[in-house]
Amino acid sequence: MDIRFNLINSKLLEISWPKDISPLILEEMMAVKGYLEKEYADGIKEIRMGYHCLSLKLQLDINEKEVSELLEEIESKGLKIDTPSSKLWTIPVCYGGEFGIDLLKLSKFHGLEPEEIIQLHSDPEYLLYFYGFLPGFMYLGGLNERLTTPRKSSPDRSVPAGSVAIGGKQTGIYPCESPGGWHVVGVCPIPLFDIHQDPPVMAKVNDRVKFRSIEKEEYLELKEKSKTGKYQWQHD
Repeated sequence: MDIRFNLINSKLLEISWPKDISPLILEEMMAVKGYLEKEYADGIKEIRMGYHCLSLKLQLDINEKEVSELLEEIESKGLKIDTPSSKLWTIPVCYGGEFGIDLLKLSKFHGLEPEEIIQLHSDPEYLLYFYGFLPGFMYLGGLNERLTTPRKSSPDRSVPAGSVAIGGKQTGIYPCESPGGWHVVGVCPIPLFDIHQDPPVMAKVNDRVKFRSIEKEEYLELKEKSKTGKYQWQHD
């Protein structure tokens, strides 16, 4: 397990892995997170996940010697996570037109037809690595390399809720209206974050996501179902 510890201050510790978006790294992170939550529950306020980093907020002060001992302890355990259950969620997306406001720009940037962009984006099964940036914002790994796109130099002031977008090597969905610097290729008509539900999101870390291209007519139907509470998320 290739990990490093970085003591930011006496109550904030970072555990980092190589800077890759990798299912193997995600499994290792989940194993370490699970071990710490079990063995040191009383000493940890919160653990936050990134693509290759765990950030620990601690209850008590910790010093460099204790950090070294913790690193040795974790490395000696040879931690492995049992193959976690992983649901596959299908998310409907209306691509292009008034919904995918940046699709044509991406088409020109990559030298691909809009239909090819949609196909390349909707073909993979993405892995949910963590939530961040906004409550309910999924950070997904598995974007086709041909769609890797630099983020916008000037972020948009307002990105509509449900916008499905590409930024760098990542794709994600804006759960609410927000400023944003990713390229919007479509919109999902179903809310992805509901504070009145428990939990407020339907998918968990390590679940998989697949996008399904829909036409405007189905988009409007699903949006109406969602408003009246008649839509239920489905998973395999």
